[in-house]
Amino acid sequence: MSEGLWTAALVLRALRLAMTTQPNLFRFVLDRARAVLGEASPDYTALVLRCAPAIGVSVRAMCREQYGWRHSRSELYRRSNRGAVRVAAAVAADGVAVPDALQPAD
Repeated sequence: MSEGLWTAALVLRALRLAMTTQPNLFRFVLDRARAVLGEASPDYTALVLRCAPAIGVSVRAMCREQYGWRHSRSELYRRSNRGAVRVAAAVAADGVAVPDALQPAD
């Protein structure tokens, strides 16, 4: 574990890994996002839609076809970024160190 600070980008990366290849390692970030944002909030919905693997469906197509999101793509990115910032602050306030698996490779 690293002593680095949680950022929105790290939260997005952790959520992508939690929903794909490493669910056991990063599930706590998804659970924290649900607790902080609320499962019915637009920020949580945008965060999950942005990070969840949608096979064969791009974010652009999801927004255009209104698949799970009824607003513009820019609104999805704005809300997911805002949610990621709030989750990063909450995880950092909990004193959780950033896992080495999230650190960029040098």
